[in-house]
Amino acid sequence: MRNKAIEYPHPVLNEYTNDFMECEFSIEVANHSDNGNSLTLEIKCNLQCEGIVKMVRDGIAKIVLRITCFRTSYRAVYELKLDSTSIVNIPKNLVTDVLDLQAMIVANCDYNTYCLSEFNHNYFGTQPFHLSKGYVIANEPGIKIKLDTVLEKEMAGVVLIAVDPAISTIKVNYATIREENPKLTNYIVITLPDAEYANYAKLRTKKHLKNGIERFLQSSLILPAITEAIGKLRMEEYLIENIEDGENEISYKGTIWAESILKALRDFGVDDLSDCKDSNFELANKILGNVVGDSINNLMQKMTDWSTIRQEDDVL
Repeated sequence: MRNKAIEYPHPVLNEYTNDFMECEFSIEVANHSDNGNSLTLEIKCNLQCEGIVKMVRDGIAKIVLRITCFRTSYRAVYELKLDSTSIVNIPKNLVTDVLDLQAMIVANCDYNTYCLSEFNHNYFGTQPFHLSKGYVIANEPGIKIKLDTVLEKEMAGVVLIAVDPAISTIKVNYATIREENPKLTNYIVITLPDAEYANYAKLRTKKHLKNGIERFLQSSLILPAITEAIGKLRMEEYLIENIEDGENEISYKGTIWAESILKALRDFGVDDLSDCKDSNFELANKILGNVVGDSINNLMQKMTDWSTIRQEDDVL
């Protein structure tokens, strides 16, 4: 994430140097949610250094969090609290693949007497240092967040992928509340023939997932399934509202897949599908975090990368 070889003209608390004695600075993601259009992170700071703690409380220093998505060039800086968790909201449509989080403590103003009892006196003795506003006082290792482990996990989780050597074409089953087959209850199950499932399994290996293939798989399998599922729920709501004894038509509500999708739609303000003007496809893409946009943009990036590699090979 950051260059471990960075050297500073003043003591800095981090895991690479011995500038401080028995001190520590780190962050953790205490909680997260991905409702609506934003990824919300609850960040907690752990600062074990009374000297720097006092500087933060006195306003001489502040804690900031830098968030970077290299895939989309998204960069943002948030100020963090010392004594309580901080809420950070990140627009979903501006990030994809992996987020890099790194916290730093920086000087909040010019400061001429930077000298703390926690300094390693074998290095610095009692020498005071000058800090200009923005100088780094502490930084921590940072955190990488793979978005497919946070974003859209619940939605993708309602669609299960299975294999059946006896079939030659893809089959999809949308469980009803009366489903009797224990392998099909509660979920949307996509069953693939042997060959397609073998390729799907290969694409699910860590090697391929590291290259951002997960969003392509979601776009190819999960998105169509969620689109059709929303259509089924929309029709079910229409029947309940417009046909006498419509309760007899209830088949999907009550299953895990149906309740998960309905909850996701409510998070986007869709309480009544039968009255919603957005298409099933638009809604599915929305609750999957714009998987279509991610897939197209990722594919364009890969085509650009491959084109560059080919041009370099031609030159060589």
